[in-house]
Amino acid sequence: MIDQGRHKVALALQGGGSHGAYTWGVLDRLLEHTAIDVAGVTGTSAGAMNGAVLVDGLVRGGKQQARDKLRQFWEAVGAMPGFGSLFWHVPGKVAATMRLESIPAYAAFEIMSRHFSPYTYFPSNYSPLRPLLTKLIDFERLRAQEEVQLIVCATNARTARRRVFTNQDVTVDALLASACMPQLLPAVEIDGEPYWDGSFTGNPAFGPLLRKITECDLIIIRVDPVSRREAPRTMRDIFDRTVEISQNSTFWLELSAVAVVLRLVDQGLIDRTQLGRIRFHGIEASPAMEEFPTSSKLNNYPALLEYLFDLGRQAGDAWLVQNETAIGQRSTIDLRQLLPVDV
Repeated sequence: MIDQGRHKVALALQGGGSHGAYTWGVLDRLLEHTAIDVAGVTGTSAGAMNGAVLVDGLVRGGKQQARDKLRQFWEAVGAMPGFGSLFWHVPGKVAATMRLESIPAYAAFEIMSRHFSPYTYFPSNYSPLRPLLTKLIDFERLRAQEEVQLIVCATNARTARRRVFTNQDVTVDALLASACMPQLLPAVEIDGEPYWDGSFTGNPAFGPLLRKITECDLIIIRVDPVSRREAPRTMRDIFDRTVEISQNSTFWLELSAVAVVLRLVDQGLIDRTQLGRIRFHGIEASPAMEEFPTSSKLNNYPALLEYLFDLGRQAGDAWLVQNETAIGQRSTIDLRQLLPVDV
């Protein structure tokens, strides 16, 4: 429940596989702040997982419950069979910069993924996360509550259109669809339609959340670095960068639309009261994450997840130190400065 006189905050959470543990760390630090009340969350892929677990914890028992639930989720992810089991006694910081491509088992997996469809070896709607999410989240309670808005998006693999799920219709299938990487898993079927990862069409989709919450501070938590110090030169680095750009393009497009509206407001062409009072903030990916290869997003090694969590907490703490007094008062970022295009 949002208390009078406290700061109402909405969160926009990007996807990023295991790098979502960085977002977990940021969230853990923000939830410690006594004057912040989370009114809404929009997330895609790993951001959708973080968002749903967060909201479920909040409506069950408040901030500490949300923090406990997030830790339960990520510790369970680290305990699952996966590429993380290929690491032994390696510090998380070292594992973060290691390319899975150097591991024979991963190289074999890459070859298989290029030549065999996931439908060959997985049943329809399969995901290793299904049992965990079903056990951890009370979806019936989540759909019934109206205290905290939740927005999750997925991409229709047939029509290429985005589907937005809200409190009223979010299910375990919606979360799994939002995080369905088509090279690895079969599409998740919902209402007779196949869905893939939401990052193809919204990473995350924050327009729908802003329409539901007309006055708040929107904090965008980014996982992927936007800018790089140097252009990539090796084929692997070029591939990683193209994936990074493509997964962020929908985010930039949605920012562009909001930035255009803000410019029209500044020019007096749109009444400021019609837009609502939205203050924009951003917590960027740690500079250290520029060194992480794309393949590390598939690494569920527990020490790596804890390292990312610590990076996220540090980023959240640094942001609060610098911007705490701005919450509820003013924006700390100009959306137009985030864009790689001129609007």
